[in-house]
Amino acid sequence: MKKILFITISLFLINNINSQDKKKYMPFMHNNLWGIVDSTQKTIIEPKYNDIRFLGELDYVSLDDKLIFDLEKGTQQKSPGTFETEVFISKQRFYLFNNNNKSILIDLKNNEKISLSLKYTNFENITLTNPNSGIENEYIIGTLDYDSYILLKNTKKLPAAITGRFSEPDLLVDKSSKKNIFFTAIKNSKIYVYNTNLKIVNTFLNEEKLRENLENLAKKTNSDGLSQKCFTCAEIMHSGSFDENPLLPEIFEVSYKSNRLSVVYKNKEGKEIEVNPYQTFEKGCGYLDGVTFGKNLIFIDFRYVKPKKLMFPKEYLD
Repeated sequence: MKKILFITISLFLINNINSQDKKKYMPFMHNNLWGIVDSTQKTIIEPKYNDIRFLGELDYVSLDDKLIFDLEKGTQQKSPGTFETEVFISKQRFYLFNNNNKSILIDLKNNEKISLSLKYTNFENITLTNPNSGIENEYIIGTLDYDSYILLKNTKKLPAAITGRFSEPDLLVDKSSKKNIFFTAIKNSKIYVYNTNLKIVNTFLNEEKLRENLENLAKKTNSDGLSQKCFTCAEIMHSGSFDENPLLPEIFEVSYKSNRLSVVYKNKEGKEIEVNPYQTFEKGCGYLDGVTFGKNLIFIDFRYVKPKKLMFPKEYLD
């Protein structure tokens, strides 16, 4: 009975995945160079680019900071600069580009631009929640250079939310609700603690004193406890692995040798090339799944590609 139920659920999930709209265009790699292919395996952009970045929920890709390709419409435009990151401003997704010493934010979907007076290297959305009223206030942390930040209001004019620059921004999180209650930053060699309205509620001489007073800060908000959330910590990459029964394109051969899953690709000469899982991370789409075989790479992420669909040009299959 359990086996029948498992098969039924699996078939439902596969059918649901297949029924979703998938990408008509996808990036691929051949001989360690990036290009674009369509769903008919036709090459749209020849593989000649060394670097790729993924924008939004795989809405666009940036190739060598030279062009932006729309993976929905199949159109391309000249890149306004080096893509750095994305940020939501007034519920709209904007992309940050740098060109020499200038920064610009662009909503590619609506062709809306916000010019910036300072050069930024990153933006991060944060939400501070009042634990008593539940009211949420949205802000943006802008990174100027190494350990130099500005806190901005989340409006299109991006005015400063607190005066001056600071370092080491962090958040204090309610352990029960997992919501951000306080914002902390170092200014003038002191740690300042701000509430959801950015009123200073405490200052501490160092990190140790802050940790010693977490219980007192929690009492001010009737919280069961607070924990520190590292704002500047880097995303941990996962190596990725195949499922026991991976839904891969038919050009790959799946077998088990000594109870170990083996996936290979046989080229035109009959040589077996090992196929390995690949995973990359970008803020908008999160972890993106693919496979590598030799100097080639295709994406198989079920959010964007139908199971067993090969998004790779036929003419580049060795």
